[in-house]
Amino acid sequence: MKLQRGLNKWHGYALMIGGMVGSGIFVVTGEAGAQAGPSVPLGYIVLLPILLASALGYLVYLSTPLGNSPGGAYIHISRTFKNYFVGFIFMWFQYIALLGVMTVMSISFGEFVASLLDFDHPLLIGTALLLFFFFLNVTGVKWFGKIQLLMTAILFVAILFLVIPGLFFIEFNHYKPMFPFGLEGFLSILPSLFFAYFGFEQLAQAGGEMKNAQKELPKTMIRGSILTMVIYFLVSFVAFGVLPYQQLAATQTAMSDVASTYLPSYGTWIVNIGILMAFATTLNSLMMVVSRILFTFADDRIIPPVLAKVSERTGTPNLALVINVVIVLILLWTNTMNFVMMIALQGMFLMYIGHSIALIALPYKNPELFAQAQFKPSKGLILICGLFAISTLLFFSYKMLLSVGDVLIVWTVVGAVVYALGKRSGKKANFDYEKKLSL
Repeated sequence: MKLQRGLNKWHGYALMIGGMVGSGIFVVTGEAGAQAGPSVPLGYIVLLPILLASALGYLVYLSTPLGNSPGGAYIHISRTFKNYFVGFIFMWFQYIALLGVMTVMSISFGEFVASLLDFDHPLLIGTALLLFFFFLNVTGVKWFGKIQLLMTAILFVAILFLVIPGLFFIEFNHYKPMFPFGLEGFLSILPSLFFAYFGFEQLAQAGGEMKNAQKELPKTMIRGSILTMVIYFLVSFVAFGVLPYQQLAATQTAMSDVASTYLPSYGTWIVNIGILMAFATTLNSLMMVVSRILFTFADDRIIPPVLAKVSERTGTPNLALVINVVIVLILLWTNTMNFVMMIALQGMFLMYIGHSIALIALPYKNPELFAQAQFKPSKGLILICGLFAISTLLFFSYKMLLSVGDVLIVWTVVGAVVYALGKRSGKKANFDYEKKLSL
């Protein structure tokens, strides 16, 4: 049985934007101000071309027949190079990274709620949220989409309540000087700000369940990326305009402090609601995304095919959902998430870099697939954007990659073993790998 197409474009926007706009925009907005002063909002605008260059590959691939299936970068890279392992290893890093992010989101939510309720057991709260979204996803993709859309709408309303009144309380003197730490200080924050854009590619995992995916996914991704940038810019623009950057840099409750200067007493609750929804939308989207990664691996017989089994009643890969939630619960309750998080950000950078390399190679390595793209920029533009994305991402990440090189090697070996065992099992079962690559 196949995945069910129960998502429309609005669910797609909720999956993408809800997955990208995390709680950090509310909680630690001002931290970058310690390095760059009030130029932080400008940073989000400067990063947009890098985001769009990185997203270009997804726009092309999702407009091909590959857009009708989940798998994202794994499917795109493996079908471009006609090589399962190349696609697998890049997506393997993302899979590990996302499990780590799920763990952090769960415990961070628990700690935040526990602080609000004066409750001493944040781990229980984080576990409860994780299990809630597990059962929500098990009930079917339609319910996942409905709840994600509702939570994203609440998040959006909370942001509007914060931003719109705040625009009238901005003091432009707070933006003078714009670069108190010089250009070097501004450039130093760009890698960390770019983390806020991580997750735009999650939309690609909805390919098997979104209606008219090949047409709608590219449009949803480009519009969602720009809208997310606008949200980040407006929130940070209000924050640094209402309060001096020195004050924002010294607090972990930036937007609460900002809101308290122009909103009545309920302003803190608006911020809290926004934070809760940011946690919830991110965790819900990740629950869906990581299960589709396992589903795609299993469908290609890289891991046991039972993980690609879809429930006849709900149309969801329930066993894949169970495996992921068990892993995250183990990471939570054994406090071993650091072993995963050490490569989380680096894994995402590597996946984006690998995807951009595949985009440059696509017209030459698989011209038949490229010819089927509904969105087909010139080869020159592909080369320019691909090289721009690769060089920028390498510049952002090379120091981090070097710092965890030994850990990356370990996880590469683990992934290679998983891959080898899966391929060995598939060959014994006479699975036709060559035929599957050509589909």
